[in-house]
Amino acid sequence: MKKLKPVFLAVVTGCTFAFILFKTVEVSTQKDDTHNAVAIQIGVFTDEENALAMTKTYGGLVFQDDELYRVYYSILNNDENISFMTDYLDGLGINYYLKNIKVEDDIIDKSYKYEAMMKSTNKESKLSLNTELLNIYKEVV
Repeated sequence: MKKLKPVFLAVVTGCTFAFILFKTVEVSTQKDDTHNAVAIQIGVFTDEENALAMTKTYGGLVFQDDELYRVYYSILNNDENISFMTDYLDGLGINYYLKNIKVEDDIIDKSYKYEAMMKSTNKESKLSLNTELLNIYKEVV
């Protein structure tokens, strides 16, 4: 019993100090805003004419990024839709690169409606909705 008193006193003292210390700690969370969409890029060029030629051959849209012209086939944020598009491009033998990008939240909110429709439609409709999504993003990316 004599040996338990110092241990009990040490535990109570430690808990008291921990309570006082952690009560003053501010708890906060931070949202990772580094990216919120995935661009399926099929080409990048320094010459706009070459980028436009690629869109005529394979589809997609040209997005200017500083001195580069990027050809995006799709910009999505739903894993199921991304998987469909990458499988579709694989089937056509088109190489692509998945690029994480940051898009404004109001545009992402608009895209959720289109992507919800994409998940429940057939192949041709998915491709049409993909074109509509690219046109929405064209204005802001």
